Amino acid sequence: MSSHAAGPDVRADFDQFARSGGERVRRALLAYYGVEAGVEAFRHAMAAASEQWSEVSAMTNPVGFVVRLGRVHGRSYGRWLRRRSSFPSTDRLLAAHDGSMVDLFGALAQLRREHRAALMLVKAYGYSHQETAAVLEIAEASVANYVRRGLSRLRWFLEVE
Repeated sequence: MSSHAAGPDVRADFDQFARSGGERVRRALLAYYGVEAGVEAFRHAMAAASEQWSEVSAMTNPVGFVVRLGRVHGRSYGRWLRRRSSFPSTDRLLAAHDGSMVDLFGALAQLRREHRAALMLVKAYGYSHQETAAVLEIAEASVANYVRRGLSRLRWFLEVE
């Protein structure tokens, strides 16, 4: 059943979700897939959620479900493009530890998607492990492991101790 056919109350409910939960969905999908595939996955997921909103809104974790919709689309879109994750800039940044130049976005692109998503949500956006686990639909222990492993690999790529 389409949310449009269900009436203005369902549409208003989805619009509220888009304002509140939509940003968490967008951040998670951009962290998983980079800009191009992440934006496409986000658009697809939100459109699919809008069409099924009466069912999705009844779920215990609608944000996690919409992220999962986006991940399904993002995987197929990424395979179709045959590209690695792309991030907003390849500008080199001045590293604080010794003044050498590092490519932070390049290093992030080298991480596994799961590690990058957990790391970005926790460290860049300030989500708790519990919030991150809900958005990514994984266990809190997995979030802790992904963040730890992601940081370890990021340090290795950036040659930071």
